Amino acid sequence: MKDIILRMNDSAEVRDAINLSSEEKRNIAQRIHAGVKKTRIKITNLDTGETNVYENKVVIPGSQMNICKMFGLEEKVKFPSYNKEMDLDNSVDPEEPPANDQLVCLFCLADSGCGTLPKDVYVSKVTDRIKPAPANPTSIEEFTPEMIMPFRYVDYDHDLNANLRKYYFGRKTFTSLGKIGYYFKTFDTEPQLHLQYADGTEITENMWNVESDQEAECYVEMRLRITRLDFRDYFENVLGWDKSRISSLSLCTAWYNEGDDGYTYFQNILPYTILNFSYQLLVSSETAIDIQYELYY
Repeated sequence: MKDIILRMNDSAEVRDAINLSSEEKRNIAQRIHAGVKKTRIKITNLDTGETNVYENKVVIPGSQMNICKMFGLEEKVKFPSYNKEMDLDNSVDPEEPPANDQLVCLFCLADSGCGTLPKDVYVSKVTDRIKPAPANPTSIEEFTPEMIMPFRYVDYDHDLNANLRKYYFGRKTFTSLGKIGYYFKTFDTEPQLHLQYADGTEITENMWNVESDQEAECYVEMRLRITRLDFRDYFENVLGWDKSRISSLSLCTAWYNEGDDGYTYFQNILPYTILNFSYQLLVSSETAIDIQYELYY
């Protein structure tokens, strides 16, 4: 049988759009499933059980980081970090050399990816990012839904305890408002590397001795969690419950250091991916969201 060539932009609709034999269609379906995916993100509302699957884009700062690491190149453009643009607490000088590797280690959210209906998901571009929040706001009117939202927004004299600060980062003290916000969060699980064939069989060091015509895949998987407490104080005190929804997510890269107070602070926080999705309402105090994030290489 003659090989069928698939472009990276081909999608599952090709199975029904062209006149092929059943075997050829299965061949294409297998390649789409295992060989040409770049990402797969499952978003599950733990209150309703509804799950939706999406693909996202790696944005330009993320692509530059990948290329520089793989080919030993210096970065061509130094993009402004969220630390600088939002004046995050304990941020170092942007020119300070990193103390460790810049890694994908955080995520953030906003409501900039969807219109008034769940089906009105905006198409993202590799030049997109979630808009930074104001650096030194003097009024809550300066915050808008399309800006990065703080997972936790607490009174100045009721800061997060040491245990919670292992998960919430991007700390920002709002002096004029008497509040502290935490804009970024770590993953709920450690990233897991998977190497397998299309049927799920694990790849081993004997791969070159195995006779198989299956496509194979290599991907990293992580889980992100939005708890029943995340964002609630921010909606109640800033945006209002009529705007209590999210529709955009970004994985971010950063390096870290230890502040004088003994806590970890992430530096040079930059967007790595952008995902727009059907909005999720967070009005109910019972709503929590689980996100299974897979990046394929």
